[in-house]
Parts: sequence; structure tokens; C-alpha cells
Amino acid sequence: MSAVPLPDTSPMTELEAEIDDLIAEHGCERALIRALLLDLDELARDGDRASSRGFLRGLFSEGARPLKGGDEP
Repeated sequence: MSAVPLPDTSPMTELEAEIDDLIAEHGCERALIRALLLDLDELARDGDRASSRGFLRGLFSEGARPLKGGDEP
């Protein structure tokens, strides 16, 4: 029986390979960081558009439902 080494498929090895691929795709580290920051900014704007302003301010549906406990403020 010959021992054939298995490829290293640990998460860190896969992450390092993905980073190397992205650097090669963008040409240099600076261009990669720029692209990642632009993507992050786009995701943040998408999240702002998808979130209810009332939910974010803690208003929910104020007055639409009776409060539990009987007494209303």
C-alpha cells in the first residue's frame, strides 16, 4: 500500500488560497482593499434601505397594538 498524502482542506488553507486568488484577480493588495471597501459600503447602504426606520428607532408600531399588562401609558 502506498501512502498518498491527502490535500490540506483546512479552513485556513482555503482562506489563504482565496486571498491569493483575489490578489491575483485585482493585481495588487491596494486594489483588492479598495474593491472590498466599496463592496462593504454598498452592503451598508443596502442594509439601510432594507431596514424600517421605525424599527431602528424603537418605535415599531406604536399605538397599533395594546400593551400587555392592561395599563396603557
